[in-house]
Amino acid sequence: MARLNFGERPSTQLRLALGAVALLAAVVFSGMQLGLISTPQGGISFVGGSLPSGPGVLNEGVVGTLETPLPLFAASGADRAVVALTYRALTHLDRGGSAEPEIATSWSVAEDGLTWTFLFDPAAAWSDGTPITPNDALFTIGVAGQLGIEGGYFDALSTEIGADGASLIVRTPREVASLPVALGALPLLPAHIFEGLPIDEIASSEAARRSVSSGPFQVTSISSSAAAFVRRNDLLAGDLLRIAGAEGSVEAIALRFYPDGAAALDAWGRNEIDLLAGLSRDEVQLGVKHRGSSVELGSTVFTGIATNLRPGAVLRNSALRRGLLALLDPEWITTRFGGSVARTPVSPLSWAWTEIAPSKIGAAYATAQLKSAGWKEKEGLWVTKAGKTVRLEILTLPAVDHPADAAIAAQAAVAWTRFGIPTSVVEADANQLDARLASGDFTAVVLNVEIGIDPDLYPLFGSAAVLAGGNVSGIQVKQLDDLLNAARKPAALEVRREALAAVQRWLAAADYFLPIRFRGVELLTSEAVQGASPLIVETVETHLRDVLSFRIAAP
Repeated sequence: MARLNFGERPSTQLRLALGAVALLAAVVFSGMQLGLISTPQGGISFVGGSLPSGPGVLNEGVVGTLETPLPLFAASGADRAVVALTYRALTHLDRGGSAEPEIATSWSVAEDGLTWTFLFDPAAAWSDGTPITPNDALFTIGVAGQLGIEGGYFDALSTEIGADGASLIVRTPREVASLPVALGALPLLPAHIFEGLPIDEIASSEAARRSVSSGPFQVTSISSSAAAFVRRNDLLAGDLLRIAGAEGSVEAIALRFYPDGAAALDAWGRNEIDLLAGLSRDEVQLGVKHRGSSVELGSTVFTGIATNLRPGAVLRNSALRRGLLALLDPEWITTRFGGSVARTPVSPLSWAWTEIAPSKIGAAYATAQLKSAGWKEKEGLWVTKAGKTVRLEILTLPAVDHPADAAIAAQAAVAWTRFGIPTSVVEADANQLDARLASGDFTAVVLNVEIGIDPDLYPLFGSAAVLAGGNVSGIQVKQLDDLLNAARKPAALEVRREALAAVQRWLAAADYFLPIRFRGVELLTSEAVQGASPLIVETVETHLRDVLSFRIAAP
């Protein structure tokens, strides 16, 4: 579900972390007391084992300190990496972000589009041998709802165990095609371990330190600086397909945690690791200079210039917006800051993406568009039909913390001013920006929007979303609403793809939101690792959901 994101990364995990700082500190301290997490003394310190080495071992590094490696409570990059390896969700997300069988072998939706049934794999089991049942999903969805994860998405669901005891029934308040994907991003908690505990005691409980997991790998030893994993013997059908009998599949993992990018790059320089996640783009480039290459994953954060389209707004005419877009240079932005050029708010790496012709560029095209809107050139400036000179203003977050956003605004201001439309840039903090958007007091604004793995663009462009605050442009068009709602209806993947293609074609023609890029998320990889390729992720560490497809080259 699309949501505005004023930060430099998706906000779901961040909101959770900010609400539990004291709790997480207590977990780390108590873990040290019990010996589960140990502070290294002159190197890596382990409890119960050592880091694996040799053929079939993936050596990976992650920037982030270990805090709470538990689904729903993971707050750091290290936490999310451990969870991605050791916990399963109902579905598995493929590279494009569509849902495949995982714990749920199949699912169906009733004719009303509101009632879903998920059938469970009887072979799925927790690492202590306990079967994974619908009660685990029931419990996890309940906890996610109480925590307010994804803005209350899970709290709106009604769940029950099917009469056969082997299925989960989920009822939604409206038609939600994205439910299987949403559940694929929700690793399950073991109900037999945590059921009965108050929600604010789960992460700090003794049960949280028992490491009862469900994923294809399980922890054999863990410390504050590293963790060792071994591949389980009781893999599910989907796991075996991803391994596909190929030589060099990952059998064990040595995962090291680094407090910052500098420490991680130092380890990279020592050839200690062969895959590294969590670096900034500049740090990745430094790493590549030493060895290896970078892999740019597909993030779910779309960046563009939103325009005010309320009655009386200066850019209501679509020809004006097309003219302004023709003067921009998104490729300069992506070359400098990474990511991929966007044509619509659907990532080119998404299963839902459809090919749209590139927007026309150049001053000649821009001139034709402005003239078609009735504007005229006068003494080097463009004036409206009424003969008024127009001055535009672009809002952006401060350059010191958001250089890419500020660069987009600056590039637009320079290009439009040179063309004859004087444009200024105004920096505003998140609170100021939010206030101006809510009041409609803006002409154009650089925004980052968290689109989500399964694109639902109604919150960004739907008429009813104006009041909810997502539709900042204020556009209200019934025909577009019909397309957006059709794309939300549960259907076969090909039907949904065509419905979303119709939405993208509309948006590309209207340019309510001048598209710039999808943010890039990069990995450092050496020649020792093969198969770490682009895939849609909300956080970089979750690329490890695809680890069974990686191959380790023979030494």
